[in-house]
Amino acid sequence: MIIMDAKCPQCEKVAILNDDVTIVKCPHCGFEAKYDEYLELMKQKIGTMVENFQFDRPGGF
Repeated sequence: MIIMDAKCPQCEKVAILNDDVTIVKCPHCGFEAKYDEYLELMKQKIGTMVENFQFDRPGGF
């Protein structure tokens, strides 16, 4: 059995991706989703992070 880790989109701790790469489960907060749904959630989180990104230097670059 191969255990693959994933980042939980709810609590941000380590979640488990099952062997046949179909389900992501978080033992910490109880999050569970199909892998495709998990990928969509993570894409949304990345999009939000990009939208909220601010440069820490004057002038932006």
